[in-house]
Amino acid sequence: MSNTMKTIIFIVSLFTFLLFFILINTIIAPEVILDSPNAALLAALLYIAAYITAMYSQAFMKYLYTKNRMKALNIIKALPAKSFEMRDRLIILALPIIAIFMPMVRKREVTAENLWSIAYLAVFALIIEVLFLINSRTLKAYVTDKGFAINGIDFRLELSIPFSYSNAVGWYPFERIENYLALSSKVLLYQTYDMGVIALECSEDEVKQIKGLLVSKKIPERRY
Repeated sequence: MSNTMKTIIFIVSLFTFLLFFILINTIIAPEVILDSPNAALLAALLYIAAYITAMYSQAFMKYLYTKNRMKALNIIKALPAKSFEMRDRLIILALPIIAIFMPMVRKREVTAENLWSIAYLAVFALIIEVLFLINSRTLKAYVTDKGFAINGIDFRLELSIPFSYSNAVGWYPFERIENYLALSSKVLLYQTYDMGVIALECSEDEVKQIKGLLVSKKIPERRY
């Protein structure tokens, strides 16, 4: 996926985050939440819901964009895509962790409010882990006549910086594959400009088939 498209998706997710709170303020007056005895809990739940809504807005945009690009392709084989990594979870949790722990570090004290914030963070991390588990089952890698595609619900944060995840949802034509590494049970595809690795989990026979396709496209094999 191009950096321009990543930027568009990132901006749309920011607007989704803001729109979520605008809609909440339209439905529920802010003073109702602030005057509630459970104001901290309600605020935490709203921020968690807004964050997850923004992530899913990115996920559905990436899914629809890739699905549209795949319409004209001849799919040769569909394979399960590699699962998410620990780094993917930490990127999502980075902002809440900084927001919660920076005040404690600055003041050098831990209050009861801080402990509740840590508890909310733990709940958020658990929710993220469950969503990763569910969404990982939707990701598939597609081998086509013109390249490779990864599609499914990938709600990892798409940042507006030159950074790429492994097996990121998107369309990868053969022209963008610089070289590959064929192992006994997987094929690793390395993109030009170091734009992230595509890992295809497959059997030995499938490895041979994919390797034959890559050789026919004159894509060199990577050396260890």
